[in-house]
Amino acid sequence: MATITLEYDGRNSAIKQLIEVLFTLGAKEADPHNTKKVQSQMVKESLTTAFDELHSGKARKNARNLFA
Repeated sequence: MATITLEYDGRNSAIKQLIEVLFTLGAKEADPHNTKKVQSQMVKESLTTAFDELHSGKARKNARNLFA
């Protein structure tokens, strides 16, 4: 499942209708408290993967160039 975050003008009736169409097609509104928990879990998993790759010798990219 994918998650998106929308920012829009609440007075815009066209965007409200589009959002309603998305809900009728099966979209769900996420619980903001659960969203933070899911994001924290995703960060933890990606860091774990990164460190596992680093320690196993699979990481080959030099991250120092990202901040130059």
